[in-house]
Amino acid sequence: MGHASVNPYVATYTKYLNTSPQLTGFLAGMFYGVSILIKPLSGPAMTKLDKRNLLIIAFAMGVVANIGYALFSSVPAFMLFRVFSGIQYGFFGALTITICANNLPKDKMASGIGIFGVGGSVGLALAPWLGESFLKLGTNLGGEAFGFRLMFLFGAVWFILGIIPSIVIDRDKKSREAIENSGAWFKNIFSAHALPATIMLFLSWLSYSFINTYIFEFSKQYGITGVSLFFLVLAASLAALRPLSGVIIDKIGIPKTILPAFAMFIVAMLFLGESRSLGTLLIGAVLTAAGFGASLATLQPMAMQSEPVAKRGVAGNTTYLGIDMGLFLGPYIGGLVYAQSSDYAVLFRVGAIPPVLAMICFAVVLPIYRRRMKELENM
Repeated sequence: MGHASVNPYVATYTKYLNTSPQLTGFLAGMFYGVSILIKPLSGPAMTKLDKRNLLIIAFAMGVVANIGYALFSSVPAFMLFRVFSGIQYGFFGALTITICANNLPKDKMASGIGIFGVGGSVGLALAPWLGESFLKLGTNLGGEAFGFRLMFLFGAVWFILGIIPSIVIDRDKKSREAIENSGAWFKNIFSAHALPATIMLFLSWLSYSFINTYIFEFSKQYGITGVSLFFLVLAASLAALRPLSGVIIDKIGIPKTILPAFAMFIVAMLFLGESRSLGTLLIGAVLTAAGFGASLATLQPMAMQSEPVAKRGVAGNTTYLGIDMGLFLGPYIGGLVYAQSSDYAVLFRVGAIPPVLAMICFAVVLPIYRRRMKELENM
C-alpha cells in the first residue's frame, strides 16, 4: 500500500515540479533502478544478518522517504528521497517472502505463499485508487501542493503500520556455523537455481506493467469511464483466487498448474486488447487475476523450493531482481509499442507475448527443476 499509493503518480508530481520529459521519465524509473543496483548488498545481508531487524529498518526508510516527499518540494530533494525508497524496496520484497517461506511447512509452501501474496496483490491493485482519492481530496482542500503532500503522508502511514508486525515476528535462529558456511558475500548475491523462476517472473511482471501503467490511457482513448473499478475488481479477484491457486498447487504440483496459469494470462491480455466497455474491462480484471495471480502463486514457491533454508534469502533476492526488471523495463517497452501503433489496444495484445515466452521457458527448464528437487531431497 505504501509504495503503490505513490508510485503511479510520480510522473504527475515531477511534472508539477516542472521537470523536463527526460527527467520525468528518469525519476519515474529510478526507483526500480536503485532497487536493482542494491541487490548485491541485499542478498548477502539477508543471509548474514537478522531478517527481522532488516525488515524494521526497511519500513523505517519508507517512512523517512515519504515524509521527505511531503516536506521538501524540490527536484533535488525528491531525487534524494527516491534513492531512499529504491533502497528500501530493494530489501523489502525479498525479505518478506523469505520470512514467509522460512515459516511454512514444506507441504504447504504454495498455499502459504498464495495467502502471503494476497497482501501484495491487493495493495498493488487497491492503493493507486486510494492514493488518487487523497490527492484529489488534498487538492480540493488546499491546492495541488497540499494534495501531493497529503498523498505522500498517506503512503507514510502504511509504512508506520508495517513496523508493528515486523517487531513482533521471531528473530532469525541462525547459528554462527550456518553463517560461516554460507560463504563469502559475493556467493550470496544470486541464486542460479532460482534463475528459471526469475526469468518467468520477469516475463509475467513485464506484461502486468502494461496494464498497471497504461489502463487509464487506454480507457481515455476508447471513451471508457469508471475504469478505477478495474483495480477494485482485480484486487477482490486476487484476494479470492491466489490462496485457492496455492492450495491447488500443493495438491497437484507445479508442472500441472503453471501452464494453465500462463494460458489464462495470455487470454486475459488478448481480451483486454479487445475490450471497449467498462463491463468487458471488469471481466478482463477477473481473467488477469486468474492468470497473473496463479502464475505468481506458482513461480514464487518454485524459486523458494529451489534452495535450502539457509539460502532462501538469496533465492528471494534473485526473484525480485526479475520482478524489478519487469516493472522497470515494462513501461518503457510499452511506450515504444504505443509509439509505433498509436493504439493502446495493440499494446495489450503485444502483452500476450511474454506469457507465451514464459510457457516455452518452463518447458525447457522443467527437467532441470525436477533434478534439483531430487538433489535437495537427498541433502
